[in-house]
Amino acid sequence: MKEKFIKRTAHVSNLSLIRRGDKVIIYLFIALLIASAAAMIALVITETVDAGTALMLISVPFLIVGLVTYLRERMWKALIIALIVPAALFWVGIELMLLFFVAFLMVGCVGVVSVAAVIQRKVFFFVISSIEYFNVKDKPTLWEKLVAFLFNIPPNIDTRRITMDYNMKRTGIPFKEMMETMSFAFMVGIALWIYMSLNPAFINEGFDMTKAPIFVFSLVMFIPLLVLPWTPFKSLNVRITTNYRDFSIYKGGMATIRRMAVPVLAVFIFLVLAANKTDPFVVVGFIASSVVFNMLVVAASSIFFYLFFERTFVEDAVAKWRIFRPVPIMLELGDTAETETKDQPGTPERDLSDIGDVEITSQR
Repeated sequence: MKEKFIKRTAHVSNLSLIRRGDKVIIYLFIALLIASAAAMIALVITETVDAGTALMLISVPFLIVGLVTYLRERMWKALIIALIVPAALFWVGIELMLLFFVAFLMVGCVGVVSVAAVIQRKVFFFVISSIEYFNVKDKPTLWEKLVAFLFNIPPNIDTRRITMDYNMKRTGIPFKEMMETMSFAFMVGIALWIYMSLNPAFINEGFDMTKAPIFVFSLVMFIPLLVLPWTPFKSLNVRITTNYRDFSIYKGGMATIRRMAVPVLAVFIFLVLAANKTDPFVVVGFIASSVVFNMLVVAASSIFFYLFFERTFVEDAVAKWRIFRPVPIMLELGDTAETETKDQPGTPERDLSDIGDVEITSQR
């Protein structure tokens, strides 16, 4: 039994951060998403409501998962606030659409983060395992090539020296990292704006712009699912060490996104000005509302993540990594940066000159 266990866990990809409750969350979300999509299609086909109104149903799974997460994680104070604020706004007669936004920001965003956290736990070590032996393999798999492209892995570094920080300490919400996450979400949102602004089925003379806020908000709720799973690579400073400058996995991914976003944005502007028959004011209004809702959703999701989810993920990931990799796989003579001797007072340091000097003589 022991030999089988060692064989099964001998590779990074076999490390799992998924907990039993995480499977419940993801299965619940998938079931609710399928049910919401079916209900939305049925309402549109029967002409009970228009497509813009029916699209609200696609964000309902986040609301239900958010309520379940509040109860599961015992976030009682946050739950009380999340229930009191919408109730107070309803009592004072706030517009129904604004009440919808507030309720989903305070409850739905927790559902978004809960689903994103499960994705984080699924992909974290899988991505690390894809990077670890990429540059020493004769024939990397297609997935490994894709990961290397997305994270901009240089071909001339030893990817086996991938590591992470063990002692991450937070004294509050890291607003600098949150701004980077929001910029990441902005670049992802560009794809949404291109598709919507150039698709006559959604924006044309017959499009009801009063439904645009609900329409946009329902879509941008999914953007954090594409953004938040990569934040642990920043939080834990996952990197490939070298003799010169360490290569940050997160910064490599951001560099790839920026390179892709600049030409795409240029094409977007050209197409809107040259080929789009939609009223420019409609397009600008749609983009402006998309930016506002995108930033609000990502900001709220980031705050919930850093307050309630990050520490547990970091503790689980570091604990697994410490067991699997107690020392760096590629340790060189005199390399004390990774041995953490500074954290252990009284550790003796060896004079490397005791090992001997190499002398090279030549004769003319």
